[in-house]
Amino acid sequence: MLLVFLTLRNLALSFMRQILVFTTLLFWSLAAQAKLTLPAILSDNMVLQQNSVVKLWGTSTLKKSVTVKVSWSTTWFQTWTKADGSWEIQLFTHAGSFQEHWIKISDAADQKNLQNILIGEVWLCSGQSNMAMTYRGYKNQPIADADQTIAEAKNSVGIRTFNVEKEASFTPKNTAGGTWLNASSVTLPNFIVVGYSYAQELQKTLKVPIGIINSSYGGSTIEGWLNAATLEKFTDKPIDKNIPDSLSFLRQTVFFNNMIRPLRHYKIKGVLWYQGEANSEHPKGYSQKLQDLIFLWRFTFSDTNLPFYLVEIAPYRYDHPTSAAVLREEQSKVALSVPNCGMVCTSDLVPQSEANCIHPPYKKPIGIRLANLALVQTYDQPLENVNSPRFSHYEIQGNTCILYFEHAINGLVGKLPDNKIFTGFEIADASKQFVAITASAGPKPNTLAIELPTQNFGQLRAIRYCFKNYDAGTVFNQEGLPLFPFRTDDWE
Repeated sequence: MLLVFLTLRNLALSFMRQILVFTTLLFWSLAAQAKLTLPAILSDNMVLQQNSVVKLWGTSTLKKSVTVKVSWSTTWFQTWTKADGSWEIQLFTHAGSFQEHWIKISDAADQKNLQNILIGEVWLCSGQSNMAMTYRGYKNQPIADADQTIAEAKNSVGIRTFNVEKEASFTPKNTAGGTWLNASSVTLPNFIVVGYSYAQELQKTLKVPIGIINSSYGGSTIEGWLNAATLEKFTDKPIDKNIPDSLSFLRQTVFFNNMIRPLRHYKIKGVLWYQGEANSEHPKGYSQKLQDLIFLWRFTFSDTNLPFYLVEIAPYRYDHPTSAAVLREEQSKVALSVPNCGMVCTSDLVPQSEANCIHPPYKKPIGIRLANLALVQTYDQPLENVNSPRFSHYEIQGNTCILYFEHAINGLVGKLPDNKIFTGFEIADASKQFVAITASAGPKPNTLAIELPTQNFGQLRAIRYCFKNYDAGTVFNQEGLPLFPFRTDDWE
């Protein structure tokens, strides 16, 4: 009997030890699986949108509570993970300042401590290579004054960027990679030029930190930044998923799915969009796609009034003589018709020597012009005329054609203030054969005059200005902003 008892006791102890080992392993296994995770954009050095309800989100496989503590509030925030382990929580931010903040996020098994956080203004920059262009420049295509800007960046305070990792996979991702960088002489080569110069100009007036999210992909078409449902409007063909990696920039939907949608919970103030070169070969219909992109992104970021500011694609000698001119016209249609939208002109930023460079070096003026537009339209700052002149209408007075322009109330000037003759204009009669002609100052400050030919020219049917792929602007308002290219005809 004693032997039986001892045997049973040993078996029981062995079983209990196995249960203990199993339980311990199970506990550590669950603990390992329960690691609290955050998307890359929620990390040290980030900038949060001021005076807003911002969202934090992540995953944890434990069905436990997630608590959040922030340095700018005495309130503890709490939420619970969903069945799939995901969680999200909303909290308020105060007015922006340069005071550094922290956030502590914890569940039952893990804790994340985010440091060096600033509260200010956050803008998303997107498009193709001219938006993606950093202070490093491209091979044999440097950025103007890059060395000086980099050297001065050591004095930069509160400008930060998050460069979204490029991803062209057809498999949608829930998170986007990247790292927040503080602007300095060491990091500035990794900052996009348009975004950084935009941030600098905003900060001069707003006096708060500026966060720039750069989500750009060189060579990308607008179709890559739309979703499948939107693209169905334009074609009944299925999305081509056989495009090789070497041509990934031509893939449809992939940039929206992997580089925009994963950012949808991050609160932004607005969007800067610099794209169109890759669509210039087939410009017709671009305006509808761009309008749809704006509405799609506004829906994605849950802000039906999200500001969108566009950059006119720069002059460049494309193969077709007017394909890019038509695309700029398509861009203008959107800027003029979509609420809370605007566009800056670039016709003066590509000298003759750079006509064959699709990545022109003068990017800083673009950022400044965008910032001034935003300061007036988004931030209600009392700046004087921040819009480039636009053609309004014309009148025939005898043998003279008087051209009227908006945003030129103080008058029009040439590239040099004493210029009195303006080039870049063309006129045509019913023959549709355009001839070059010069313009001069008109009877009113916001007008120019064209003397019509008296021989070998019929009734005026069309006027064009810089309506070519490459033609440098010659007309400016008193604020130094170039006249948008235009045409009065719709001829092919």
